[in-house]
Order: sequence, then C-alpha cells, then structure tokens
Amino acid sequence: CCYNDQDIVFDNPLRQGDVLQMIQNAQKINRPLAVATKTRIAANGVDEDLKEYFAIGGTDLKVAPDFDVVVDQDTVYQIMVGCREKDYDRLVANTQNAKVTAWWDRAADIIPATGSKGVAIEKVLDYYQIPVSKAIAFGDGGNDIEMLKTVGHGVAMGERNRRCEGNC
Repeated sequence: CCYNDQDIVFDNPLRQGDVLQMIQNAQKINRPLAVATKTRIAANGVDEDLKEYFAIGGTDLKVAPDFDVVVDQDTVYQIMVGCREKDYDRLVANTQNAKVTAWWDRAADIIPATGSKGVAIEKVLDYYQIPVSKAIAFGDGGNDIEMLKTVGHGVAMGERNRRCEGNC
C-alpha cells in the first residue's frame, strides 16, 4: 500500500482467503506470524526469530490480543514470519496470490504475487510523474533487487551489523 495524506497511490492487499490459509500453514510448522495493515502490525505470537526480525528495525513486537479481529476486519498487505528457506513453500501452500520475499535467512515477508517494491516504485513514480531516470533507490537485501532494477539509479549497499547500537 502506497499512500500520501490525500490519496492511496497504490493498493495491493493480500487476499483474505490467502491470509487465513497462511495463518493455518504457519501454525502447522509451529510459527507465529505478524500481519501488516495500513495502520498497524499485529502478531499472533512471538518466537525468537520473529522477535529478532523486528528488533533489527528497532521494534519490540508484542502479541496483539485482537489479532483475530485485525485479520477478520482489516486489509492485510504483508505477513512477516520467522522461518527458513525450506519453509517457504509450506507457508504459501494452497494460496491463490502470495509469494515469499526475504532479506534475512531467518525470516520471510509474504506479499501478493503481483506486488513488490519494484511495482510500488513504478506506481509512485507514475503518480508523481517522475521519470524513472530521475529516481534513485537504496537497498541491502535480496528483496530489494527488483526495486533497484526499476529505478534509474539503484544503489546496493553492503552488509553491515543490522543491530548496531548508538551511531550507525
């Protein structure tokens, strides 16, 4: 979901049925997950991988007591789950429009199969009528590759300590 103060520039949510299926799939492999809506992140549990996934971004993930309500009533754009590459197919099994992207070997992001950072960049550039040649993007993970290829100037940053303290 890409938006500004006035408009939704691009809206590409996960299908409700796919979200429910992936919750079941994650339960089968004993993994909690977090869902991202336009306004919040809600988790149905926290394991060490999911905790560290969010800690990398400076967030202390907590279990949402209203997780089922969020999944039932809100639009879900992304699912985050601690896992390994061997779990990817199991997580998206029996879904209609979902794919796994990853930037860390202990977790995955699940998004619509028709979406990506690259697609989002295209929509935003089109909305603001910015030529691709004038766009720049920075990325440091495998999930950034399509975005870096979409813009006129893509900068791949090297690996560094993601959990740095103080000045990073």
